[in-house]
Amino acid sequence: MTKKIKVVLADDHSVVRTGIKMLISSDESIEIIGEASSGAEALSMIKNSQPDILITDISMPGMTGIELAEIIKNEHQGTKVLVLSTYSDEEYILSAFEAGASGYLPKDTDEDQFLAAIKTVSEGDVYYTKEVSDILTKSLIKQKRTIEDPLELTEREKEILKLIVDGMSNKEIADKLFISVRTVDTHRRNIMDKIEAKNTADLVRKALEDKLI
Repeated sequence: MTKKIKVVLADDHSVVRTGIKMLISSDESIEIIGEASSGAEALSMIKNSQPDILITDISMPGMTGIELAEIIKNEHQGTKVLVLSTYSDEEYILSAFEAGASGYLPKDTDEDQFLAAIKTVSEGDVYYTKEVSDILTKSLIKQKRTIEDPLELTEREKEILKLIVDGMSNKEIADKLFISVRTVDTHRRNIMDKIEAKNTADLVRKALEDKLI
């Protein structure tokens, strides 16, 4: 007989836990061995029963699912964490994976996807939905761009940015670089768009903080 995948559910809403159990009940290879309504309760169950997978919400009283995932990564490596959350923000998704989660699912996930995620994670792999995969890909591209060239400023834009930081006006910059004031103004707007600066003070602050010059 094939060994069942042992699962602990952690969510502070009993209705959500009931819904998860209904989704999972159709698959005989998965067994729910415990339910917790808080991170501390889930951690206690994991210590005692050593499940294969913890399915956890992010927002719970006392300890978040992300904090819980980090403790499990450090202290209970035999248990994999699958985060189930209403949050689809890049910040939460990245934090969950950095904390050691092996998968991240939205709460409106359908049955097939849910079961596939549990089985994938139980085999030691990482599970992404398309939405999560797209967010992670964009984040990696953003990180790579930041390492190689923080905001892909051209050499001329960097030159003009340095003069702006030095306190020079558009006319003074135009005179110094032998270009028109309109050209300087265009470069200035492009730089502000790339840096996402609201005004000149914000532009200078970001240039210095991010070492763009």
